[in-house]
Amino acid sequence: MIFLSQDITFKKILASIPIIIVIGGGCYLYYRLYSKFIESASSYKNIILQLKQQVSILENSLASSTQNNINLTSILTEEQKKSIAFSNNIQQIQGTVDSLVKLSKTDPEFLKKYSKVYFLNENYAPAKITEIDKTYLFDKTRQLSLDASVWPFMQKLLQASDSDGMQIKIASAYRSFGEQSSLKNSYKITYGTGSNKFSADQGYSEHQLGTTIDFTTLKIGGALLGFEKTHAFTWLQGNAYKHGFILSYPKTNVYYQFEPWHWRFVGISLATSLHNNGKNFYDLDQRAIDLYLISIFDEQ
Repeated sequence: MIFLSQDITFKKILASIPIIIVIGGGCYLYYRLYSKFIESASSYKNIILQLKQQVSILENSLASSTQNNINLTSILTEEQKKSIAFSNNIQQIQGTVDSLVKLSKTDPEFLKKYSKVYFLNENYAPAKITEIDKTYLFDKTRQLSLDASVWPFMQKLLQASDSDGMQIKIASAYRSFGEQSSLKNSYKITYGTGSNKFSADQGYSEHQLGTTIDFTTLKIGGALLGFEKTHAFTWLQGNAYKHGFILSYPKTNVYYQFEPWHWRFVGISLATSLHNNGKNFYDLDQRAIDLYLISIFDEQ
């Protein structure tokens, strides 16, 4: 009975062996899987840590690159400012050089105040003289001249006056030092010292510049006296400045008697400024006048 009982127990043990094996195998398999999981998790953790480190390195590199880019942009901006400033300086220098070249080709005497103030010597004459088209002369038997640079402005003035029916004619233009001397001497013989009220001594006449004209009209027979009562004079008062001409000796001047026929070229800029401000050429300081020399032959 005892043996039988032991046999049954052994059989039970044998019967339970597969279960133990299965359970043991499962545990082992679970252990292996868990070990693999732990191993993989540790590996992934290391990978993630490495990735984070790489991300951190990349972020630092990006931040450094961004700062370098900002610095380079700032440097580029400063260099661009310097380049613009340098370019502006070059343009200013070029403009100054161009102005100096332009001034060097312009007669500095053209805007001087000659009436009893500045003096032109006997050797002075305009650099280039041109004969006036006799169509515009009152006395077509005479040969009158004008500075070549002034003539285009004068011609436009006369053409404009003809278009408005004024028929303004030229009675006198350029006179040399010698011609002015002869004219003044003849006036002295007739009028004595009274000639100083209406005639300049040689060297002080605006006519010697070759920029000055005495006007007349057919209606007054080529005379000068009475010109202020003509429509031509009224027209000149409202239009001559547009072509660069000014009345040298208005009623308010202190140099000579009122000469409504005597008009001088000073350039459109200065003539326009005088007209708009109601001022007389001889009332301005010479330094203020000289500023207009560079633009004396500029068109507007």
